[in-house]
Amino acid sequence: MDLTTRYMGLTLKNPIVPSASPLSASLDMAKRLEDAGASAIVMYSLFEEQIMRHTQELDYYLTTYNESYAEANSYFPEPDKFFNYDADGYLEQLHLLKESLDIPVIASLNGVSVGGWMNHAKKIEEA
Repeated sequence: MDLTTRYMGLTLKNPIVPSASPLSASLDMAKRLEDAGASAIVMYSLFEEQIMRHTQELDYYLTTYNESYAEANSYFPEPDKFFNYDADGYLEQLHLLKESLDIPVIASLNGVSVGGWMNHAKKIEEA
C-alpha cells in the first residue's frame, strides 16, 4: 500500500509526523522515532517570548547597579553583544538532527511581535 503524502511541500513516505514536543530535544529519541516509521519530525518549539525574557533578565543583571559603587562593572558589554543561548541551542539541535537523520526535520517557531521574529526565522532557514 502506498502511503506517500505531501506535507508543507515535502513528499513523505507516510503521513506519520511526530509533532513539536520534547522528543526532538534528544538525538537518541529522534532516531527512535525515525526507526519506528516517522517520515519527518517537527522540532520542539522556539518561543520568541522566552528569548525576549532571557534578554531582559540579562540586561537587568548587567545594568541595574551599573554605577552604584566604584567598581568598574559598567565596562561589561551590552546584552546585544551576547549570544542568545536559547536560540543558539535550538539552532545547534536543529543542525544536529538534520545531519544525523535521514528524514526531514521541520522547525517550529512561535513569535509574538510583528517583524521582530524574521531574524530568527532566517537563522533557522539557514541551519
